[in-house]
Amino acid sequence: MTEPVPRPIRVGVLLCDDLHEGLVSRWRSYLALFQDLLADAAGDLQATGWRVHAGEWPDSPEAADAWLVSGSRASVHEVPEWVPPLQDLVREIEAAGQPLVGVCFGHQLVHSALGGRIGRATVGWGLGVYDVRLEADLAGRRAGEPLRLLSVHQDQVLTPAPGFRRLATSPFCPWYASRRGPVLTVQGHPEFDREFFQALLPQVRPKAGDAVVDRALASLPPEDDTGAFRRLLRDWLRGNAAADLQPTG
Repeated sequence: MTEPVPRPIRVGVLLCDDLHEGLVSRWRSYLALFQDLLADAAGDLQATGWRVHAGEWPDSPEAADAWLVSGSRASVHEVPEWVPPLQDLVREIEAAGQPLVGVCFGHQLVHSALGGRIGRATVGWGLGVYDVRLEADLAGRRAGEPLRLLSVHQDQVLTPAPGFRRLATSPFCPWYASRRGPVLTVQGHPEFDREFFQALLPQVRPKAGDAVVDRALASLPPEDDTGAFRRLLRDWLRGNAAADLQPTG
């Protein structure tokens, strides 16, 4: 007798920005970046995107089985008009106990929705791969080891939402990665690879300045932890909130 085919896990991607126009011909869209992130041999994660910054919204948290909030050029603390309803939706998703991942702006948005405080980093741009250390066994690495992800941000979590546990930290960005129940957030960009990051930098250079961008290019290691972190996110969105994640202490 033929075994029934399992239903795909529906991942709702809450898109908070559009791709820079000059990157569309090569990388298509931010949704396409996340679809690539979610793709593996199991093929069970099926992504649908809503451009919430442009007024596209799911009907309810039940529109997906798990959720992901993307990055954005916008600032949470400047409160664009679409941010309060997105914060409401995040609270509904969290109350429903669904797996939720926040990436960069999404990391900040989740903390702001659940009671944290976000602001502009007084130390300037976080660009490239900077010094981040794990406070948990995470993504195939041990607590105390570096976590090497690509980052592009000026804002960060200043005060975390209640109940979050810190998973990775940096002198530059103390709350780099965190979790609370089935909610996982990270300031870095696991959806970026080196080629995309290098293509993005000309868009960032006028704002960040030559010295910051050149330092970011020099920070790129021969290898990073993007692949391992992507595997962690896929397992997390499948509902395995303990996947390869053992906090210390």
